[in-house]
Parts: sequence; C-alpha cells; structure tokens
Amino acid sequence: MPEIKKTRAREKHLNAKEPIQEEAVVEKDAIDAIEAIATIPVAEEETGIVIKEETWKPKTELGKLVLSNEITNFDQILSSSKPMLEPEIVDRLLPNLETALLNVGQSKGKFGGGKRSIWKQTQKKTKEGNKPKFATCVVIGNRDGYIGLGYGKAKETMPAREKAIKNAKLSIIGIKRGCGSWACGCNENHTIPFAVEGKCGSVKIILKPASRGTGILAQSQAKIILELAGIKDVYSKSYGQTRTTSNLVKACFAALRKLSISKMKAVE
Repeated sequence: MPEIKKTRAREKHLNAKEPIQEEAVVEKDAIDAIEAIATIPVAEEETGIVIKEETWKPKTELGKLVLSNEITNFDQILSSSKPMLEPEIVDRLLPNLETALLNVGQSKGKFGGGKRSIWKQTQKKTKEGNKPKFATCVVIGNRDGYIGLGYGKAKETMPAREKAIKNAKLSIIGIKRGCGSWACGCNENHTIPFAVEGKCGSVKIILKPASRGTGILAQSQAKIILELAGIKDVYSKSYGQTRTTSNLVKACFAALRKLSISKMKAVE
C-alpha cells in the first residue's frame, strides 16, 4: 500500500508540472513573434509617405513678380514706387540677414534699479486686474549696405518679437557707403561718404566719416545698428536724453535713411 501512494503522489506531481511547461512554451513563442515583428526594416514602413512643404502664395503684385523671378535684385524694389507689404519678399531676395534685439527696456530691481532688458513691459489697470504688454525693438541687416528697424507690441513676448521682425523686414533700406574722410582717401566702402544727422524726440545724433581703422565710436545700441549696416569706421555725437534707447536707435536709423535717399555724383 505505501508503494501505491508514492506512485500516485508522483503522478500528481508530474501532472502539476506539465501545464507549467506548456505556459513556458507559449510565452517563448510570443517572444519570438514579437522579435520577428521588431526586425521588420523601417524603410518598408516609410514607403509611400509624402511630406507636404509650405509654399509662399503672394497676394501683392510685387510679390508675384518676385516669385516669377522677374525681380531678382532688392535694389529694383527700392527704386520702384510699389509698396512692399510681404516679408517673404525679403526672405527670398536677401537670405543672409542677421537679427539683433536691442535693449529698450529695463528689468525690475530693488529701489527702482535693474538691468537693461530687450523687453519693455507696461501694464493696464482694469477691474479684472493688471493686463501686461510687452514691446521689443529689432534691427536686421546683412552687413553689406542693407538695414531695417522694427518695433513690435503684444500681450506675450514671442508674438511681440515676431511682429518686430516682420516690421523690420518691411522697413529695410539700402544705404550708400564710401570713404568720406579727408585723412584716408582709400576709396573703399568702410565708412559713410558724408556727415548725416538724425533726430527722434529729444535725441539727436550726428554721424561723421572716419579714417580706416578707427572703428565705430558710438553708443552700444547704435553700434549694433551701424555694424549690421556694414559700416566699419565712423564718428558719432549724440545730444538729448540718450538713455531713452528707443529714441536713440530711431534717431540713428533716421540718419542712415538720409544716406539712402541722397544721390552721389560720379567722380571722373
């Protein structure tokens, strides 16, 4: 009798192990199937995918002429009487533009102090609470005679920056450069051809030609504008409340605008 009990106990033990082995086999088959799916090459899955690129559809007559390659030079736009209302025109004709944000605001600090900031923040008092607004000033140029200045406002910082860049592209001008310094006479385009003056508010700035190697002797924010315009040597003198940076940069841009509208006589 004890031998029969032992054999029955063994049979129960073996029968209990069999389903465990079956489950293990099933799990192994599932793992093999998953590995087979994972080894499918990616190239076969990606075939047939079409990526759509955004295309520019001009709405103005000037934009249509640029898109059809009838206008291939930005000077043709400056000499024409047609207004430029699309910033994509600038992106197409002047692709190598550099952008810089000017410090027109001031961050908050103790006792009214703080560092200069690219964002000028204002607030409007309402029943619902304070409604902030941000403003910024952007200068854009290619360091080869083309320069633009834009001002943008919005309820948030990034939309204000985008507006300023758009306005800067639409206000691009082409300035004339030369060697107007009597002490140089190298006949290269390193400075301005003659002295010019610009004014905005109480700020007035005078730009004078300098000899080669002098550098840009101007306030830091005005220096950024002159560098992006492609001017390497110049003297400057400013009057008024020059700590108001927005008026200072606008006065500097007004002075450069006089270089774009002036006509130079060719020397024989």
